[in-house]
Amino acid sequence: MAEHLVIADLDETSVVHGVHGADGASEWKCFARRDNLFGRWEAVEWAALPPGGISGAHVHTRTEELYFIISGTGVMLLDGQEHPVEAGHVILNGLGTRHGLRNTGDDRLEWLVIEVVGPPMAAVYAHHQQQIDVRG
Repeated sequence: MAEHLVIADLDETSVVHGVHGADGASEWKCFARRDNLFGRWEAVEWAALPPGGISGAHVHTRTEELYFIISGTGVMLLDGQEHPVEAGHVILNGLGTRHGLRNTGDDRLEWLVIEVVGPPMAAVYAHHQQQIDVRG
C-alpha cells in the first residue's frame, strides 16, 4: 500500500451560520475525508466558536466523534447532561449520543474533530468495496 501524506492548515476556513440549528456563526475546516484516509475514518476536521457561540445539539447515526479541545473553555452537552471542557480535554460522542458544545469563555473555543464510522456503516462500506473488487 502506498503511503499518503495529507497536509492541511487553517487558511481559508469556512464560516458556518446556524450550525446544527443554533444561532450565530462558527468556523470550520475539513482536513481530510474518507476518500483520503484508510480504515474506518470518516473525517478529520477543525472547528471554532466565538465567545457565547453554540454548536447545536444533534445526533450522529452513522459515525462517532472524538473532540479534542485545543483552546478555550466551554460546556459539552452529552445526552442532556452538561460537562465543563477546556484545552486538553478529549470527549467521545458515541454512536447515537445527542451532543452539542457551547463556548462559555472569553476567548475562541477551538477543537479538532476525529470522526470514525460506526460498525453498521463500516459493514455497508465493506460490502460496497467487495462489490467494486468483484466487478474489477
